[in-house]
Amino acid sequence: MIETQTGTMAPSFLFLDRAPLRPMPTAAFIGYHPFPPVMNLYTNYSSGVLSAIKSHKLCGATPNDFLYLVEYHIGYTSRGPLNFGRGFYLRNGMTFKDPILAATGEKSQLPLLGSFFDSETLVKLPPPDMNMNPREMVDEVLRTEITREHGVTYRFTVEVGTRWMRRETFEWRRVSSGRREPGGHKVRARYTLQRLAADPRAPSTTVAELAFDEVLSITHLFTLELKGAGLTGELGDRWTLMVVTTALSLHLLRQTGKAEKVAALGTAEKIDSA
Repeated sequence: MIETQTGTMAPSFLFLDRAPLRPMPTAAFIGYHPFPPVMNLYTNYSSGVLSAIKSHKLCGATPNDFLYLVEYHIGYTSRGPLNFGRGFYLRNGMTFKDPILAATGEKSQLPLLGSFFDSETLVKLPPPDMNMNPREMVDEVLRTEITREHGVTYRFTVEVGTRWMRRETFEWRRVSSGRREPGGHKVRARYTLQRLAADPRAPSTTVAELAFDEVLSITHLFTLELKGAGLTGELGDRWTLMVVTTALSLHLLRQTGKAEKVAALGTAEKIDSA
């Protein structure tokens, strides 16, 4: 039994709008530094060309605000939680020696079995329960879908909340391209992250925005900005970590050419349904 928000006693799992709600122990391994409301991903030239090939820098508003190292895992070896799957490791610090905080990559973790396009991208997060070993990462999935209304979307489910926690579903939607940012960056693709309501008839709300630079940009890769409930912090640190990691998932899909292939399929779907 647990004490509810109203002070009454109830079982450990409640159901609110048919979604489980429970006390949320702070994750034991959520990051050494809070994620700011605006984040930028840059190529890591700090240690030369080899470093630039192997890693990126996740920064705050400027390149000088270096927060986390993002390591590119090519998949030639089974080192790390992705094994032989290509992807990214978000290090819990600014060096390759720091432990892996989260990971995203190909779902197939066996050598040479990565398909040109898989509808699911693997996301690995630390466990939500502080009583679990933080090194025993849990698997989540970013699922690519083609819809008539929004074209290609990328959907995931994750725990949200600060003291009370339940799983909610969110969806990345591509909204535009070809726009120039005030800072001078030419945006090739822009996505909004929608918080989906339990009632499918209710409107979704925007909680983040992700803007990718042109493919030829070799320094600045994307800008991630939290918005609405994502900006207030009410969705919790675990949600923010999932948003950052799925932004890296989309970067991986674009880098490997999979995003462009499925985007063409999505355009055809919308034309057929018109």
